[in-house]
Order: sequence, then C-alpha cells, then structure tokens
Amino acid sequence: MAGRQVTVRLDPSQPVQNVRRIQVSAMLRTRLPNDPGGDTAAQNRFTALRQFQLLACRAEGGVDCTQDRDFKVVFTSAANAFPSVAPRPRAPDLIIRSFDIPRVRATHVRLRVLTNQCTGTPVYAGDQDDDPLNTTDCAAGSVQDDNVRAAELQVFSQ
Repeated sequence: MAGRQVTVRLDPSQPVQNVRRIQVSAMLRTRLPNDPGGDTAAQNRFTALRQFQLLACRAEGGVDCTQDRDFKVVFTSAANAFPSVAPRPRAPDLIIRSFDIPRVRATHVRLRVLTNQCTGTPVYAGDQDDDPLNTTDCAAGSVQDDNVRAAELQVFSQ
C-alpha cells in the first residue's frame, strides 16, 4: 500500500502552473457493482488515506515527467492528515481537507500514499481485547491493510 501513487498532468494549455494549495479527500463511496476497477464489495473505512506526499515535476528540456526521478517531494502531510480514533474512522475524519504547500512551479503533480487508516495509527495496532480467538490488530487481522482509497485531489495555483 505505501508507495502507491497517482500522477496528474496539470492544464496542458499552460506551460507551467504555480501551485500553492491542494485539497485531498479520503472519503469513501458506496459499492458500485459495475466499477471497471473491479470494486464488487463495499469499501472499508480502514483503507482510507491517512498520510501522503505530494511530488511535483516540470516538463521542460529533457524532462518529460515520465520517470520517478523527474519528481521531487514538495510536501509531506502530517502523520494524521486524516485523523481517526477508535473504534473506527468516521466520515467527518475523511472529508476533503485543504493543505497549503510551498510554492512550486509544475506541469505534473503526484500524490503518493504513505499510510492508510489501518497502518497509520497505533490506535488500530496490537491486541484490542481479551479474546485470544479474535485478532484485533488491523494489519494482522484484516486483508485491508494493503489497500488504500483516496477520493479526490484538487490542485490550486497562485
């Protein structure tokens, strides 16, 4: 899950954008049986994004922003960018949030996952009850620790 990413080409009609702020949402959606991505089950709140990095690239000269080495980290969110508390992440914890970032001139941005709700906080780690037959550690007791969901990335210039 960590390291998964999505790259966005900013407005191609402009030679470069001055990015100063982003908004990100980790809100989940309802089940879509015909989703081309194969989503046939309800989404799990523990798969929601928790911490991320934003990387930027400027396509110019010999750089075309197709290689990982073309991108530089410009922002790392707080470890609890989408905070949650026991017993589970709630919708208000996952809604869109705004992040001011250092000004960067870019043609492409990349959102890179660092943690999801399951792996990003000790609240869901370790034994949570006295039942030896019930695995309550999120990463050990769930198949969701390797999945991540981010709903939206908005990039604002100037």
